[in-house]
Amino acid sequence: MPRRGGKAGGSRQKHKAVNMCGIVGYVGRRNARDVIIHGLEILEYRGYDSAGLAITEGGRISVVKKTGYVARLAKATERMGGGCGIGHTRWATHGAPSEINCHPHTAGKFTVVHNGIIENFAALKKRLESKGRKFLSETDTEVAACLMDDLYKGDPTEALAAAMKKLKGAFAFAVLCADRPGEIFLMKRHSPLVVGLGDGECFAASDCSAFCGYTDTAVFMKDGEIGVMGEGVFTLYDGNLVKKTVRTEKIDGGAPCGQPAEDFMKKEIFETPAALRDTVSAVFGDDNLKKRIIDIFSKNDKVVMTGCGTAYNACLMGKSLFERVLRVPVEAEFASEFRYKNPIVDDKTVVVAVSQSGETADTLAAVRLAKSLGADVVALTNAGRSAITREADLTLLTAAGPERAVAATKSYSAQAAAFLCVATVLSYDMKTVEKIREEICCLPSLASKALASAGEVKALAALYGKKRSVFFIGRGPDYALAVESSLKLKEVSYVHSEGFAAGELKHGTLALIDRDALVIAIVTQRHTAEKTLSALYEVKARGGKIMIVTPFDDLIAENRFDAVIKTPPSSGLTAPVTAMIPLQLFAYYMSKERGINPDKPRNLAKSVTVE
Repeated sequence: MPRRGGKAGGSRQKHKAVNMCGIVGYVGRRNARDVIIHGLEILEYRGYDSAGLAITEGGRISVVKKTGYVARLAKATERMGGGCGIGHTRWATHGAPSEINCHPHTAGKFTVVHNGIIENFAALKKRLESKGRKFLSETDTEVAACLMDDLYKGDPTEALAAAMKKLKGAFAFAVLCADRPGEIFLMKRHSPLVVGLGDGECFAASDCSAFCGYTDTAVFMKDGEIGVMGEGVFTLYDGNLVKKTVRTEKIDGGAPCGQPAEDFMKKEIFETPAALRDTVSAVFGDDNLKKRIIDIFSKNDKVVMTGCGTAYNACLMGKSLFERVLRVPVEAEFASEFRYKNPIVDDKTVVVAVSQSGETADTLAAVRLAKSLGADVVALTNAGRSAITREADLTLLTAAGPERAVAATKSYSAQAAAFLCVATVLSYDMKTVEKIREEICCLPSLASKALASAGEVKALAALYGKKRSVFFIGRGPDYALAVESSLKLKEVSYVHSEGFAAGELKHGTLALIDRDALVIAIVTQRHTAEKTLSALYEVKARGGKIMIVTPFDDLIAENRFDAVIKTPPSSGLTAPVTAMIPLQLFAYYMSKERGINPDKPRNLAKSVTVE
């Protein structure tokens, strides 16, 4: 495609890192403890190193903290009452997971929970220590609490406003003040915080899912704002304490999602057919959206796709699909690398930023950099009211629904389907378009057929559950699938795994193949099948075990594999989307076989929103 010279370097916006913790607050006539615990359970995907809450009872603030899951905190606080409180579930950044480092933190009159990172906490801590302040924890949050107390002169909102001017970084705070029982004070910068308004009650949370079963009216706080919650009263100020008009939005109400009979990961894998159906309908059924897609892509010469983790792997799939259907070159970039590499991006580039949560820090920074260089930005996300949607020129919403397991499953499938839909919308070959549309519309049915293999996949996980190394190989879109399948296995089963292009097996990795190794070959593309089989013969010759994932009966009949996962017959375009489902199930059943909670893998949070 034709290229135009770009700006050398370009201005870079400073990264605003935010931390993946969960905040919940409540003021009203209900038992605040019950509301907060329920909300923390909903938000536990944001971090589960530790959890704590603070409740105002009889004018006194009581604090309870526990390491581990929210369930431990729930048991320890069964008898707590009171109508005002704040809670927190933590993903550790500053300071190891411990009760001392757990939120809430108290300093003088102020009890604080925090989502984010205070970049200048060390300098602030040194300054406060020189004034005689003592610190118990290693956290930046305790420093912020001490700062608020140090600046307090009788009005908590003034203390928060003064603190905001001194704090560098990204944050959302929910604060109790001993002098103002029955109120919660809020402030935010570059970290999500939403307020729910009910009849005589107010809620606060990092995500409205924490209170959507109680109210359908929300206020999405903006950066630099300060809020005060009372019983059914919410007051909003700017950073200079000028009162602002409270603007509400309607959110989906109904009962909050409860704990399923089995793990969320399994539940969400089995929701893939619906996620595919709704995502395809959302794109193909919206003529205005299709027009906007055509408008934004047609005016650009270059396409760059960027994301982190599973979202990046979806970009690899998108790149393969775009290049095959549209015959245009596409670059796929890690967002964490894109933002530091002085990317070749200009005003004739469209950057597709993929983020399930819409809050991933590196992806947001990549988006801001791309826009500063003149590029158009398309956001592909599962979160309609997220930071990435506010930055993008066009938003493509997947309709995967809430995903509470840390490992992305149905959301990845929805992202792949969305890329396929967009490629179809952009194609000029009408004969090809109609054929592909028909195939795409069959995806939900094919996904349901793929789920029928769950029993066989479970048996294979039992057979290979003790394997220490697993290698996934594939070519073209199957390579993208191999990388994502490897990531899933690592995330939830802690098995060492790699995903790579099948032809690269002999370039080094073959040295790792022995009788203990399991190689899983993904073969959904007929034109590369024989070449991938050649790599498998090399594995067999060295004693490695072979599992093949394929829709091709003849490959299965003509070769002796140690294990087979048969996927539904479909075209080379849609086959990788449905082939991912049994591979997700394999990761899930491997975690169960190894006694690991697949919903809460160690050291991981749902979305990495720290740099």
